Amino acid sequence: MAKGIKIKTRDIAIAAVFLSLILIFVLVPMPNPLGVSMAFIPLLAVILAADVQGLGMGLFTGVAFGFASLINAFINPTLMAPMFYNPLVSIVPRAIIPVTTYFTFKGMKNLLNKRSDEAGTFIAATISAIVAVCTNTGLVLSMMAAFNFGKVFGSTVINAAFFGGLLGINFLFEISICAFIAPVVTVALRVALGLDKRDRKAADAGLRVALGLDKPDGQPVDGESDGEGDPTATEGAQIISESAEGEESSSAHDDTQDVFKESKGFIDEQSPSSGDEKKE
Repeated sequence: MAKGIKIKTRDIAIAAVFLSLILIFVLVPMPNPLGVSMAFIPLLAVILAADVQGLGMGLFTGVAFGFASLINAFINPTLMAPMFYNPLVSIVPRAIIPVTTYFTFKGMKNLLNKRSDEAGTFIAATISAIVAVCTNTGLVLSMMAAFNFGKVFGSTVINAAFFGGLLGINFLFEISICAFIAPVVTVALRVALGLDKRDRKAADAGLRVALGLDKPDGQPVDGESDGEGDPTATEGAQIISESAEGEESSSAHDDTQDVFKESKGFIDEQSPSSGDEKKE
């Protein structure tokens, strides 16, 4: 008998956070002083969901992003809103984003399996973020062109110049922001959730150097290696120590003999004079 699907409370909480980000930044009108689209924020939520929680969570957030875009076209009408009335423009491209993002991230992680978890995740997340932005922009603009090329919305003509303007501003802005933010947040979330192991090797090496346990080149000091003593180095250190103690003992013995010789010489010098006095 097949087992039921178990949904963890943590997964529900994470899904709620991603969904909140999408709904707030898609449905709530935001000031836009830079003059560029703020769609990169819900897009970031989809990227993080796919990279951190997997394909299932990615599909959930991607479809939610698509439906939010469709609803926004009706409740916040703009000059270009009618183009997003078509689900093939507003929903389908956003549902495909997590698919390309997830498999890009997973494939890069497999290729970088010899690297530490953090380094591999950072590189994989950077590339998957770039792929996600390209998927979103490419599919949305392709669908817009397929169904609206040549049409006029107000004073705007949907032509090559229109798409060139979008690519020159929004695309470059989105790809720069997502490629910068997504890797940092992905690494932090995966480590915090226990999906990746934090690489403490470099930090531990630096700490051992700071404490004087290792040399800057990584070689152990006084025969220590990874917290355990090297028997050969330890015996060598003991021999050097015993040799130094022997030299000190020998030096002290020589000094004692010198004092003894000087004392004996002094006594020998005094002895004849004492004998002469007795004879007189």
